[in-house]
Amino acid sequence: MEKRIDMVKLILKWVLCVIVYTSVFLIINGIVPYSQVFTESSGSEDPSSLLFFLIYSIWVCFAIYFIIRNSSLKGLKLYFSTVFVLFFIQSFMTQIETLFFIEAFPKLLVLDVVLFMLRDLLSLLITVPLMIKFFQNKDVIIVKVEINAISILIKLGIIGIIYTFVYMIFGYFVAWQFTELRIFYSGSPEKLSFIDQLINNINTNPVIYPFQLLRGILFGFFIVPLLYMINKKITFIISVCLTYLCTGIVLIIPNVLFPDMVRYGHLVEMISSMLLFGIIVGIIMWNNKNRQNGKD
Repeated sequence: MEKRIDMVKLILKWVLCVIVYTSVFLIINGIVPYSQVFTESSGSEDPSSLLFFLIYSIWVCFAIYFIIRNSSLKGLKLYFSTVFVLFFIQSFMTQIETLFFIEAFPKLLVLDVVLFMLRDLLSLLITVPLMIKFFQNKDVIIVKVEINAISILIKLGIIGIIYTFVYMIFGYFVAWQFTELRIFYSGSPEKLSFIDQLINNINTNPVIYPFQLLRGILFGFFIVPLLYMINKKITFIISVCLTYLCTGIVLIIPNVLFPDMVRYGHLVEMISSMLLFGIIVGIIMWNNKNRQNGKD
């Protein structure tokens, strides 16, 4: 009976955190000074967006909960590490790609994208302390972690290359199969072969390859704090996947930037590719040889 009561309390606390995150996000979103063109276009958003955003909030809060519950850090280290990982993966990595393709979004200015990141950061800064208070691991096992900088740099380079391949493969064989998505980005429904599309990228937008290589490196770099926070390999991999999938789950929310079919194409692409990529990164980054007083 006591265990059931504790479980109910745990669920109620988590639900409260979801409500807080959702409320803070929406309040901040309503007061930040977006550009006039974006504000006017946002007035026609689908009312169901709120429901889908709630689903997204549930995912984000569960990712935060899982990391905090399994972290060996406490206090400010836990707070800043959690915010760092979630913000840079969930928001920063998504929005720098938006900036890269900004010409495809006539309703969006660079200032709007910066404000998106500010909104996301403030939502985390306010919600994470509450979740730490509720869910911090009381039976922390301190594990000494020594990270070799040269080893990490090599791994980040490998991860960058892998991400570029994953991005191109899933971008073509999943997202690019949607006619609406091809028209949205290229203005034409024509579908070239995979190799021809890669060559076309070189001819029309060659910067995309070094840009995605850099994004891959950053995807690896921004989860480095998890190496200090998580003591078990499988838990670390799950944490990476939960965090990476935030970049895909957000696409369930109807928005004025993407027509629905374009959004669906990216949703399937991102969930499938980031799940695979998260597993790969988790395996590559994990290094239990330099861990002491902990079990794999």
